[in-house]
Amino acid sequence: FNLNNILKSDIIDIGAESTRPNSNPLTEKEELDRLAIVFNNIDLFHGKPLSIDTYKPAVARIALKNGFQIINDIYGGKNEEMLMLASESNVKIILMHIKGTPSTMQKNIYYNDIIQEIIDYFEERISKSIKYGIKESNIIIDPGIGFGKSLSDNYKIINNITRFKKMGFDVMVGLSRKSFLSIDGDMPKDRLPATICANTIAALNGADILRVHDVDEHIVLRNNLSAK
Repeated sequence: FNLNNILKSDIIDIGAESTRPNSNPLTEKEELDRLAIVFNNIDLFHGKPLSIDTYKPAVARIALKNGFQIINDIYGGKNEEMLMLASESNVKIILMHIKGTPSTMQKNIYYNDIIQEIIDYFEERISKSIKYGIKESNIIIDPGIGFGKSLSDNYKIINNITRFKKMGFDVMVGLSRKSFLSIDGDMPKDRLPATICANTIAALNGADILRVHDVDEHIVLRNNLSAK
């Protein structure tokens, strides 16, 4: 990776465990072993806000002790120890929606009303977070594009971000290079044009944070949208 390019980001999200469909979980030790190179070279990030992409409270706790300031939890604080940690540390937490687990989430996908079901999920997760003392201003919601969603579900989410915004929290979307953007079986590295198009729609619909791989191209997108 290109560190100089990464440092242009507003937030740097770092994770050591793959959560793509059909992926297998790591142990805490395996995850921390992979993160050690980051912890040992934290000065390279020049004080940029760092987000730890993990659902394990023990990993998140060590990351916060090593300079991270945001927790990005794909299970939306299902483990209440994560909510306690975010509260006592007074850090931002990203609550993502997922149906199932990474190893099962793309099997038997079904929703009666996907947008309303995600909203209902967030209402429960947000209420629990506040109960544990997390400030509303520290809560970010992520509808979990690609996490237990069909092709049409992902498009519905992008087209309905305004409904999530009405909940009163910042909304993050992570769709960069994902398989639902594939054209004729292309590879992730070939999906930049589709990613830019989808993120443009997401941003115009109110997304506050775009989780991306291609930083320079999205800075251009942000600047163009800001100029309008």
